[in-house]
Amino acid sequence: MGFDKEHVENLSRALDEPSWLTERRLEAWGYFEKLELPREKDEPWRYTDLRRLGFDLDAFSPLEPNPHDAGLALERDPKLEERGVVLLPLYNAIQTRPELVQRYLLSQGNPGQDIFTALHTALFSGGTFLYVPRGVDVDIPVEATRTLSQGGVGIFPHTLVVVEEGSSVVFIDRYRSDNLTQPSLSDAGVEIVAGAGSSVTFVAIQEYGRGVWHFGTQRALLGRDASLQSLVVTLGASFSRAQVETTIAGEHGDVQMLGVYFAEADQHFDMRTLQDHAAPRSTSDLLYKGALKDHSHTVYSGLIRVQRNAEKTDAYQANRNLVLSDHAKADSKPELEILNNDVRCTHGSTVGQVDDEQLFYLESRGISHDDAQRLIVEGFFEDVINRVRVEAVRNVLHDAIARKLAG
Repeated sequence: MGFDKEHVENLSRALDEPSWLTERRLEAWGYFEKLELPREKDEPWRYTDLRRLGFDLDAFSPLEPNPHDAGLALERDPKLEERGVVLLPLYNAIQTRPELVQRYLLSQGNPGQDIFTALHTALFSGGTFLYVPRGVDVDIPVEATRTLSQGGVGIFPHTLVVVEEGSSVVFIDRYRSDNLTQPSLSDAGVEIVAGAGSSVTFVAIQEYGRGVWHFGTQRALLGRDASLQSLVVTLGASFSRAQVETTIAGEHGDVQMLGVYFAEADQHFDMRTLQDHAAPRSTSDLLYKGALKDHSHTVYSGLIRVQRNAEKTDAYQANRNLVLSDHAKADSKPELEILNNDVRCTHGSTVGQVDDEQLFYLESRGISHDDAQRLIVEGFFEDVINRVRVEAVRNVLHDAIARKLAG
């Protein structure tokens, strides 16, 4: 088992890809061969020691190439195509809209950033392409669901969302599986390009079963006057690391970055965020809230970066953690990197236990201890969910969290 260069070449041939994409894959493979698993002494992995957790890349092998991408399900409005909206499995988009896809695919980030980014870029297959042309408002949420059904495999889905000037869309990206007796790897990537004056809501919901190691990287680029609401919901998998980066490249760009995570048993969740202000008069507001119990461990590390020319930046970052067990552990590390004096940036984090008086109040009215904890956790997450602009999406989130709380 494991991964080698032959897997990359076989994948490219099986998908009959254009030469430019094969070249990008092989470039990324070159990085992968030189990189090692991160160590705890590496700052971005300070609280997550993959070796101690028992992670081994050689335990997985890639799925056989399948142009039909049987693990992907798309929900769409049939009228969207009449308005120029493109919603396709990524493979089909590469074949039918090659120039459009080439303009944006793999345009963000550096494949040599870390070993998981390199491996994803070399082996990505499956995934979704959504393109919204200029001036089109997509009224109904678009949803893509990725289902992992095999053990011992590595999957590398890639989502590309391009929203042109003055358009709007809501996209729900879901990852699911049953519990797996043989561990599998999910190494996923998301790219979001929000054109000038556009409005994008992007919701990622990770509900993998136990036995999955999930690594997800989401990168967004905002143009002038664009707005993005990003919500990352982490509930499943034995291990999950979500890296969410937003670059505000246009003046008056605005981003709201939200996160909800709930860990139990021995789950390990690691969240990293970047609010990168690269243009003046831009705003960002981040709120990540997590609950954890049993022997679980959560990590949050967030950075607000204000570049030299980004005067009048207004940025806020908050991480709140609710600990439901004496054995659970939450690490939180917000940071600032400010290269311009004319800004307003604040950050903070909290880690706290459940209020015993709240529990006593609920239990004294005949509510069981477990149900009382459930009600407190639901209330703890509610202010994040209420920020989501679309009621249909809020209902999806309530359902997902209810399933988690029900065990």
